[in-house]
Amino acid sequence: MQVLTPFATRSIQSGILALLLHFYFLPSLQAGDVLTRPINVSFYQTPIKEAMTQIAQKGGFEWSYNANILDANKKVTLISKNKTIGETLHALFGTEYTFKQSGNYLILKKVKKPQERMIGYISDPKTGQKLSNVTVYDRQTLRSTTTDANGFYELPVTENSQIVVAKLAYRDTILQVNSQTPRFVQINIHLDTVPEQKDTWAAVQLELQKTSYKMERFFVSSAQNFSAINVKDSLHRRFQLSLLPMIGTNHLMSGNVINNFSINLISGYSRGNDGVELAGLGNHTRENIRGVQAAGFYNEVRGNVTGVQLSGFYNRIGGTLRGVQAAGFVNMAKDAKGASAQFSGAFNLVPRGKFSIQAAGIANHADSIMALQAAGLYNIGAAYVQGVQAAGLFNVARQAKGGIQAAGLFNTHKSGTLHVQAAGLFNQADTIQGVQMAGLFNSARKVKGVQIGLINRAREIDGVQIGLLNFSKKGGYIALELSGNEVTWSNLAFKSGTRHLYTIFTAGYTPAYEDRKLLWSYGAGIGALARFNDRCGMSFDLIHRQIEVEGRNNQTFHGWAQFVPALDVRIAGGLHVALGLSANVYIAEKTQPDGFDYKSLVVPANFPSIKIPDAPRLSSWVGGNVALRYQF
Repeated sequence: MQVLTPFATRSIQSGILALLLHFYFLPSLQAGDVLTRPINVSFYQTPIKEAMTQIAQKGGFEWSYNANILDANKKVTLISKNKTIGETLHALFGTEYTFKQSGNYLILKKVKKPQERMIGYISDPKTGQKLSNVTVYDRQTLRSTTTDANGFYELPVTENSQIVVAKLAYRDTILQVNSQTPRFVQINIHLDTVPEQKDTWAAVQLELQKTSYKMERFFVSSAQNFSAINVKDSLHRRFQLSLLPMIGTNHLMSGNVINNFSINLISGYSRGNDGVELAGLGNHTRENIRGVQAAGFYNEVRGNVTGVQLSGFYNRIGGTLRGVQAAGFVNMAKDAKGASAQFSGAFNLVPRGKFSIQAAGIANHADSIMALQAAGLYNIGAAYVQGVQAAGLFNVARQAKGGIQAAGLFNTHKSGTLHVQAAGLFNQADTIQGVQMAGLFNSARKVKGVQIGLINRAREIDGVQIGLLNFSKKGGYIALELSGNEVTWSNLAFKSGTRHLYTIFTAGYTPAYEDRKLLWSYGAGIGALARFNDRCGMSFDLIHRQIEVEGRNNQTFHGWAQFVPALDVRIAGGLHVALGLSANVYIAEKTQPDGFDYKSLVVPANFPSIKIPDAPRLSSWVGGNVALRYQF
């Protein structure tokens, strides 16, 4: 007979204990969470009891229910692939039955008092994960629930319910309920992400919002947050005094109290204020402010502000501003209404609403400006301007109505009407009814007024363009001209602008022959064209030229001014011929030391001339001009 050693004895005892534990916990291990087990089933006109048996066999559980609660003759059709048992059963039974697990059993019960309910599961479509702690509420009745660990929700509804699904870091999803809406609804919600580098202002606002929340988490205790969430009553106190949010006369309930007069020595936390709120460092407000809110460093309001908000560094409003917001560095509001204004040392940000005045040391970002938007560097992102938008560098607006844009470098707006647009370099506008001025370039879709710049461009012009080069598709005037006169036999000119006023650039020459030197000229001028009808009109050109002579390299001035009224006749298409007399004045320098005389080459000897007493260096005469023009 073999004798067991103490070591062998202990091993056998351990094995027996492990076996007993295995059998003891086996039912629990097998049970798990039955409703979360995956299952694939397919039924077509299958008796409901048979369908339940197949689900139980494939799901590894057993049913427990009263047979009288089921219609034995009912047949069901269902295809459920890659779904959980819970999803499959809710799709099969709808809202008339409930399921409760007990060990490895599922207890089926029929709802005693049928109620209009909506049930389902909420998932992240990207990961397929069922989401817990998702808030589901009805905007009409304010009834709410949260999803369980399996993403399941159950909420009483009516035919007019508007269901909102909300979770932190996810976009809100809204479902409008009507009589045709199924009562078992699977809902996917998507992550709320900010596109990288696509909307700079959205990123700035998001960072400021994160900073505000960090400040609140630092000062406001978890107990106060839970009190604010769980207690629905809005309490009222005329006066409160606090050192910190949790140390004050409103105690831990400060997040539920609306005060008339509040003094926070360091930082304050309240539901709202209807009067005056002061803080040495900062204020945190869950809902609305009416009156004055001032802090040495910051103000954080999740609701609306009606009145004045002042801080040494920044103000943030999660709702609407109706009043004045002033900060040493930055102001931010979700939107604005009425005669509102923002003043800051650096930035003002408001993505929606109407502002009367917005002024910042660096930049402004706004939706609608009704009076004045001024910044030391730039104004950008304004959807609507009806007033003045002024910046040291540039302005950008999407829409305007009768406003003014002024910038040191450039202005741009995509639609609407501006009265005045002025910039040091260039302007871009939709419609100008007034003046568009730039040191270099103007561009507009439609101009009813004046464009002033080196280069002007408009798709449609009803007015004048003053510049070196002017272009307009409709209402503009662009022509290339070949002409001859008694001084320079061959001339080429480019004319651009409108018929009311166009600019002229010209150059010409007279070839050398016998003892005559080659003579050429170049200059610029302005002109206008009056149309009598479609084929005939009258042009009036005023041109000044500089005269140069072959072999004479000097810096002296020899000017020739010419006024040419001419009859303009269209031959065919854009081809015109022009013929007219000219009035000419020549301004001569003194005779050169070598005795060369420009005047003899410029002033024609056989043309009628006018002597000007006491002006021996001025000569005038009446000449002629013939031209061939092509109008584009």
